[in-house]
Amino acid sequence: MKINELIDEWKKDTRIDDLNLDSESLKVPSLHSKYMGHLSESRMELRQLRIQRRLLVKDLFEYYHGDLNNPEDLERIAREPYVKKLMKNDVMSYVEADREVMRMDAKMEMQSELVDTLLEIMKSINNRGYSLKNAIDWRRLTTGG
Repeated sequence: MKINELIDEWKKDTRIDDLNLDSESLKVPSLHSKYMGHLSESRMELRQLRIQRRLLVKDLFEYYHGDLNNPEDLERIAREPYVKKLMKNDVMSYVEADREVMRMDAKMEMQSELVDTLLEIMKSINNRGYSLKNAIDWRRLTTGG
């Protein structure tokens, strides 16, 4: 799920029908379930991206260090043999500057932002029940009921 899609979906779900506060309060558990599912999926995807990044960093470290020169390994990471010799201290700076690692970092940042947004939505859903109860109590008080 993309963050724009999530925000559009939340905009639709966040609307409250002022005339039917009781039915709106009954929607809270289903909203909670819906967005908890999104949150769980997004967290799992973020974990997968972190694992993929670790594996990529390991492969690239071996590649830039000169240890990865087997044709099958080079084909697996879609690279030509690296002929330049680097000092061990310099290898990590090459790995972190690699375009694939930077793309992976960008994906992880986007996924992390999605998880953070879902956490904020979950906080809002948890507070929604209290807000609806307060609105119902206020109506009862102002109408003399």
